[in-house]
Order: sequence, then C-alpha cells, then structure tokens
Amino acid sequence: MRNSTIHLICYTVVAAIAFILGAVIILIVGTDGSSASAGATTSTATSTTTATATVTDPGSTTTTTAPPETTTRTKTATVTAEPPPPATDIPGDGTFEVGVDVQPGTYVSGAPASGSCYWSRLSSSSGSGNIIDNNISSGQSIVTIAASDAFFETSRCDGWTKR
Repeated sequence: MRNSTIHLICYTVVAAIAFILGAVIILIVGTDGSSASAGATTSTATSTTTATATVTDPGSTTTTTAPPETTTRTKTATVTAEPPPPATDIPGDGTFEVGVDVQPGTYVSGAPASGSCYWSRLSSSSGSGNIIDNNISSGQSIVTIAASDAFFETSRCDGWTKR
C-alpha cells in the first residue's frame, strides 16, 4: 500500500506541474499586446488538463482520475488612432482644403516637368469670383496660403514643399 501511495503522490505532482506549465504558456501567448489596426481586439485562450493515475500493486489495482481543470484568460485591447495632421507637402495636381488637407504657409514647387504650372488660392470650392490669387509659371513657383483661404488648387505642377 505504501508504494501505491508514493506512486499516486508522484503522479499528482507531475500532473500539477504540467497544468501550471500549460497555464504559463497560455499567459505568455495571450499577452503579446500586438494590434494592427484601430478598434477593439479580443483574444481568448483555453487550456484543459486531466490527470489519470493507475497504480498496480500485487493483489490490487487503483485508478484515480483527477477532475479536469480548465483555465480561460481573455484580454481585450482598444486602440484609437489619431487623425493624421494636415500635410506639410502638397502632391502635384488637386484641390486641397486649407486646414484639413494642407496647412497655411509658404510653399515652393520646382520648375514643372509639364512646362507650365497653374495654382490658385480660393475663397470657396465652387462658383465664379472665388479666386483670391493665381498664377501660371514655367519656372519655380512660390505661393503663400493664408489661414483665411478655403482651398488651394494646383494643376500641372510638381509637388509643393512647405518652407
């Protein structure tokens, strides 16, 4: 009887160590902390461990099964992305909203590959009489966009860089 008791105790210790090791692995895998995009992400890890010990002693056999133990760990992370700041550079062609798409300031565009560059500062997005200032050039262009401008339009120009 003494040997079967020792075997049962040893097997129980091994089963407990296996359970603890499994729980540690779940904790490590479940806490990677990565999130590729904005929003909420949830990860769940579950582990079930069942221990069975069979001890055979001359004249008797004892089988003991420990009840299954389940460990569940859930981790939820919410990431909110900040909106991008207005551009400090302006790509070639387009109509850009001041304060949203482009910051007020002075911008420079090199001599255009197209041969001529047109730009205009606008008081609104449409309608006649909305041009505050404009220019057509074949060389380097410089424009100062005011905070009071509503839009900046550029056509056939190379990219603009803020000074």
